[in-house]
Order: sequence, then structure tokens, then C-alpha cells
Amino acid sequence: MKQIIDAICSKGLPLKDIKNANRVNLLALLWALSLGGTSWLAHQDYLTSNWILATCLLVHSVLGIWMLLAFKRFLRQLDEMERKIQLDALALAVGVSIIGFSIYSILDLADLLPDLKAAYLVVLLALTYMLGIIMGRLNYR
Repeated sequence: MKQIIDAICSKGLPLKDIKNANRVNLLALLWALSLGGTSWLAHQDYLTSNWILATCLLVHSVLGIWMLLAFKRFLRQLDEMERKIQLDALALAVGVSIIGFSIYSILDLADLLPDLKAAYLVVLLALTYMLGIIMGRLNYR
């Protein structure tokens, strides 16, 4: 159990990597909050004004781009082993998401499941990525 907690908490990573990871995590949280806030505003019918909609889209886009650039910097500055762990986790997340999306699509076409929402795919990607990082750190450390 201690090994799993150490893997989750990035034990053993250099301070620079932890700092970069925390920056990416904070930006991911802000990006997710902007998505949730914009979705809530849409459900409350507050996005009827073009300037409110444009502002929400701009904030969400800028946060997303900022997060992407921070993640790119994070990956670029990692040592080779941690970079391999991260890239393997990304590959796992993309693969599972593609397979999961295709299975869900088939079941949706057969009217066995409700319409697929993009949020489901984002959650599947995020959870699989986190699991991939934990498994990689446990295997390679």
C-alpha cells in the first residue's frame, strides 16, 4: 500500500518535476472548473448573450492552451524513465478511450445505452492516464 501511495504522491521525483506536475495539475483543475462553470451557465440559460458566450469560450480556451503548454514543458524536462512512464500512460489512456468509445458507440446504436456524452470520454481518459502513471511507477521504480 505504501508503494501505491508513494507512486501517487510522486515520491522520488526531483523537486523541479514535482513543481511542474503541480502546475499542470492546477491548470487542469482550473480548466475543468471553467468547463463545469460554462456548462452550468448553459444549463441555466445564461449564455444567451454573445459576449458572455465568447468570454466563457475564451477563458476555457486560454486555460486549455496554457495547460497544454505546461504539460509539454513538464514532459520535456522529465528524466528518461519518468518520461517513459508518462508516455506509456498516455498511450494506455488513448487506446482504452478509443476502444471504450467504439464499444459504447455500438451499444448506443443498438439502443442499449443512452447517448454518449463527451464528459464520459474525458473522465475515462483521465482515470486511465492516472492508473497508467501509478502502474508505471510501481513497475519501473
